[in-house]
Amino acid sequence: MKHGRINPFEIVLLIVGITAGFLGFQLINKVYITENAISWPMVTAIFNWLTLLVLFILLSITVDVSKKQLDEIKNLTDLLSQKKGKK
Repeated sequence: MKHGRINPFEIVLLIVGITAGFLGFQLINKVYITENAISWPMVTAIFNWLTLLVLFILLSITVDVSKKQLDEIKNLTDLLSQKKGKK
């Protein structure tokens, strides 16, 4: 199986995902240190931050799967055209 190059969208997705993860953790940690307690807004902020991280992971997986599907479709069309040419 051949592996394609990393496209700019994947690089941007990686940078944005790492930045969102790091900044989200830092901001939630800073709020926790100042309040010294976990409140409902803190719980919702943590939940939203984790949801954002899961969405970045799912987007990355979806892009990877769609690239693999596109490669398989190209291989199938090549095989079908080769079979049609042999008949």
